[in-house]
Amino acid sequence: MDHRNPQPATAWNMTAAVAAWLLPGMGHYLIGERRRGSILAATVGTIWLAGLLIGGISVVDWRDHPAWFLGQMLMAPSVAANFAHQYLRDQNPNPIPNQRIAPRYEPSFGQVYEQGMLYTLLAGLMNLLAIMDVAYRQQARPSDRRGGGRTTAAQISSGDTS
Repeated sequence: MDHRNPQPATAWNMTAAVAAWLLPGMGHYLIGERRRGSILAATVGTIWLAGLLIGGISVVDWRDHPAWFLGQMLMAPSVAANFAHQYLRDQNPNPIPNQRIAPRYEPSFGQVYEQGMLYTLLAGLMNLLAIMDVAYRQQARPSDRRGGGRTTAAQISSGDTS
């Protein structure tokens, strides 16, 4: 252990963690890890959006499936989708089978519903890992941003691997 250059205690990045919950990848973007943030935004966002496209907005449902929603709500867009879902559901609670006007809300059923729910849950759990990562990670220094945070051969030879 090198006593000449002690590592400072890592502080929790609560602002970045909240930003990561609001929009996947935003927390990493705020602390200077733009590439990692972009990758997280693309992957987690794509999985979540795929779940909505597969199963529709009804896959995010606090009333009928609260246990599943606990995993889905690890992303703020799921909370917003739940509010939209509940609003549409309350507007047309009992659709008439032979009505001529298309209802505002039609829930999905079967395997399509299950797959959409699993995708959105998986996106929420992946975002939890990203939130935990950004909450504990130190802000990138300007020297780390240039080198991508990797240790170079010159740093190894000089003994500066911090």
